[in-house]
Amino acid sequence: MNLKKWVTGLVVLFVVTACTKQKEKRPAANEDFNAVTIDKKSFALMDIQLTQPMVRLIESNIYLSGKVVSTPNNRASVSSDIEGKVEKIFVNEGNLVKKGTPLMTLRSMALIELQNQFFEAKSQLDFLSLEYKRQEELIKNKIGALVEFQNTDAKYKAAKSKVNALQAKLQTLGFSKESMTNSEVATNITIYSPIDGYVFLLPVQLGVLATTDMTLAEIVNNSELMADVFVYDKDLDNIAEGQNVEIDFIAHSYPSVIGTVAHISRAIDPQTKAVTAHVKFHAPAGKMVLPEMSVRCVVIKKESLAPKLTVPISAVLEEGDHAFVFVKLKADSANVLYKYRITKGHQNEQWIQVEFANNPPGDYQVVSKNVMLIEHERIKRIGL
Repeated sequence: MNLKKWVTGLVVLFVVTACTKQKEKRPAANEDFNAVTIDKKSFALMDIQLTQPMVRLIESNIYLSGKVVSTPNNRASVSSDIEGKVEKIFVNEGNLVKKGTPLMTLRSMALIELQNQFFEAKSQLDFLSLEYKRQEELIKNKIGALVEFQNTDAKYKAAKSKVNALQAKLQTLGFSKESMTNSEVATNITIYSPIDGYVFLLPVQLGVLATTDMTLAEIVNNSELMADVFVYDKDLDNIAEGQNVEIDFIAHSYPSVIGTVAHISRAIDPQTKAVTAHVKFHAPAGKMVLPEMSVRCVVIKKESLAPKLTVPISAVLEEGDHAFVFVKLKADSANVLYKYRITKGHQNEQWIQVEFANNPPGDYQVVSKNVMLIEHERIKRIGL
């Protein structure tokens, strides 16, 4: 019995001693960090370097894809207001034209008929004008019949209205009032460019019958363009009307330009599942930027415009979904390094914004080199 108690006591003593040694072996730690002490010799051999964290501004970008489109006032589809056959073409696709430049002429039978109607109506109006004045004088002198005067007045007003309508049609086709005073009949009509720009499309040839619903040419002015950029739900908070954005031309080595968000659609496109932002910009000097070209807009995240605490990227120790840094408190004379958990933020090539789960007490520095060696030493010493 005494032997059994002696053996039991010996076992308990061994377990207590082993636990005491294990506690002595483990460094002080809490739920946020572990501590490891590195002697001066090992500190130098491991080439451990310390860096002071600093508050910095690190801008982070969002990249939005899109395509070039023309602004409504800088793209024109040219057509004719009257039917006719193409007789002459003065431009080619790609030509730069000014507003009012002749593009082509049409020989039009409909134009001849329209002028004939105008001259007939004008002649009838002249006759009715004289008759109206005659009837008016008769009424003043109480000679004429009121019914005759009223009949002449109605015919005169109708003729005048018809002349004005035909004259307006001819003016729309480019005829001046002066050219309508003589009886000479024009057979051709000239089609002019409505804007400055490049001839983007010229789908006609000599002899083609140009109807009023046919596109004879398309003119594009590339001095001011627009990019339709697709913004997804997660990025909507970072873009606003009036905001400046950088535009890159993906398929070309053109220099980037700065554009302005003109307006943002208020609906999600069912095909792209994105909201369209319309960005106005000017083409790079000497470069041809055409509709349908692919572009990429670079937008700065608003949340990245606030300065935050940063450490060198080399100071961050990645462990799965978590990140840590090793910290040395300036108040400690010994080389005790504490492992702190952090949340990563925006970063650039050298620095990364961090937020400590628990802030270190007092002034501190972070290990910025060979953090893996320190982690290896820490694991070795706690016997993991």
